[in-house]
Amino acid sequence: MFKIMSIPNADKFFSVVEHSKGNVFLRLPDNSQCDLKRDRTARQLLQTMRPGREGLCIALSDPQDFPEFFRFMMEADDA
Repeated sequence: MFKIMSIPNADKFFSVVEHSKGNVFLRLPDNSQCDLKRDRTARQLLQTMRPGREGLCIALSDPQDFPEFFRFMMEADDA
């Protein structure tokens, strides 16, 4: 699991989600999870959420997907 503090480019983020091999879970404030890859409502929810100090917790079912998410975070940090 990792945290994202901001999503400056939602289209690029969702592209990374779509191209991931496994599921991509968003942990909600009540500690439940929703799958960003399969749940359109979860995507809409994410677009309305503000990360705050805690950030957004993202969990990946396939660890091989992490490098692409890491690249997204690094490129967003450089922007």
